[in-house]
Amino acid sequence: MPFDENIQPDVNDVLQAAAMLDISEYQLFHAAYKRWHGEPAEESIMEPFFVSYMFELKVPPWVRHFSRLVQRLNRMGKLDRLDLGIPYLPWSPDMVGRGARFAVILVSLLVGLIVLAEFAGKVAGLSLRCFFPPCY
Repeated sequence: MPFDENIQPDVNDVLQAAAMLDISEYQLFHAAYKRWHGEPAEESIMEPFFVSYMFELKVPPWVRHFSRLVQRLNRMGKLDRLDLGIPYLPWSPDMVGRGARFAVILVSLLVGLIVLAEFAGKVAGLSLRCFFPPCY
């Protein structure tokens, strides 16, 4: 699925690969450089390539190759971030706590809205029929 119908194929490949790996384009450039050259890129090396990509839409060969590899692995069902040297984000107890709080707030809000809507229906005299779940 292309992001834009007028986009260059190489740029589209980069965008697709970054989306499949759930990383930024800049991180994709770093991962591609490390896989192609066997060592991580320093910022002074990476900056000219990425600036050229951002403003002139020039995709280096090693990024093109890496993005096509990612797409090929995804089509085959063998795409694994760790095999490509891209670690998953580490979780922390704080992240788990925030997620649990968010889930409790969301469920409480939905239940509250359903109860409020049911109550408003009864006050308005619409209680002859069941409008909200559970209706049997």
